[in-house]
Amino acid sequence: MGIVSAAADALVAVFSLTIAVAAPLIDAQSVLPHTLYPAPLLELKRWYAAEFGDYLVAQPPCFFRGLICLELAFQWPLAVATLYGILTRRRWAATTSLMAGVATLTSMSAVLGEMLGSGKATPKLLQMYVPFAVFAVIAILRGLCSCSGRTTAGSSLGPSARKKRV
Repeated sequence: MGIVSAAADALVAVFSLTIAVAAPLIDAQSVLPHTLYPAPLLELKRWYAAEFGDYLVAQPPCFFRGLICLELAFQWPLAVATLYGILTRRRWAATTSLMAGVATLTSMSAVLGEMLGSGKATPKLLQMYVPFAVFAVIAILRGLCSCSGRTTAGSSLGPSARKKRV
């Protein structure tokens, strides 16, 4: 189980790093003024949208902008916290991993539903989005399955510090 846990930690850390970097630098361009970004970052976003045919990034609809706001306000801090927690081996990283996974899977459900429902999804575009849905499931499982025998998930108190029920 240790190898599976280490692999899940590594995968969640890589995707958390991706979200921690891409959310403020790339994704936020859809909701923040373009004057906040240097030309190379604006060009990177344009290149990505053209190269992968990402019509949601090129012309973001209102629901997609809402998801970006959610990502910046909720998922980005969770990604940073999860990355820190995994790298420093904090017990609470299971909780932030679970929260980040659920939030990401919710967003990816809406995005993939739009792409597949509209018929505009190309295989190349799906190759960019589906891994985030897979990451979300792994992050959720990591959060649910990383309980140790000594403590309750999300609890920082040891067994002797909790009240005993009679």
